[in-house]
Amino acid sequence: MVVFGIEFTSGFAQVLFVLLLILIAGIVVGLLVRLQRNNKLLTTVRQENGKLRNEVANITGWTANGRLPENWQEKLRIEAAGSDRLADNVGPDAPREPLLAAAHQALAACEPPHFASSEGTEEVSRAHARIVDLVDGLASGRIDPLPALANGDLDKLFCLWRRLETYFPDHPEADAYGVAGHAVMDLLRRSQVNVFAPRPLSVESAKNCVFTTEDSERLRDIPRVRTAAFAVNTRFSAPQRGEELVIDCERPGWSGPNGHKNARILILDRSW
Repeated sequence: MVVFGIEFTSGFAQVLFVLLLILIAGIVVGLLVRLQRNNKLLTTVRQENGKLRNEVANITGWTANGRLPENWQEKLRIEAAGSDRLADNVGPDAPREPLLAAAHQALAACEPPHFASSEGTEEVSRAHARIVDLVDGLASGRIDPLPALANGDLDKLFCLWRRLETYFPDHPEADAYGVAGHAVMDLLRRSQVNVFAPRPLSVESAKNCVFTTEDSERLRDIPRVRTAAFAVNTRFSAPQRGEELVIDCERPGWSGPNGHKNARILILDRSW
């Protein structure tokens, strides 16, 4: 009876071992299939990103092998200064702000940002449509940038720009929002208004920002945002008093002749 019990146990262990091997093989195959699918998706995203960069380069006249040059932010400022000097020589039908006109075309040509979360997808799409119209109005002079900033109409533009720039730089719409963000900041700067839009994953003080933990867009459910936030927060081990890690810039801050407003940023809390 003892020998029978040992043989039974040994046979049972062999069956479990075989099943374990089958399970491991299935997991490996599944991971390989998922990796292949992700590689195809990444290739598609890079192709779309290249197309958008080429469109923006053609619109602005910056052709650098179909990509925006590394110093494109500086070129924005230089061309904006040049557009002021040439204002007397343009016709009445020409756009007052050619750089914003280029940003409008780039935004209108791309899809609304998608952050891999079903929460707030429709709201982001509506915000994108409003931003396209807003940038068009700023480019033509139909919309005054100062009331638009004070009323919060520009908040979502800066928010999505900074979010894409930090967490989703590989998304095809990131360049279009970057062009628009820098062009609007330059437009406001020429009105003696400085905009302060903290970049996510930077550290800011309560002196300059209003902190909030109300994650209304549920960024905590987006894997890329959550992973990056915890990775940086782990290294942020000894914060100074009143400092917090920026997770998202919900509203830019600004200062000018008529006053100032602090930026509102999302920070980590226990719900993450």
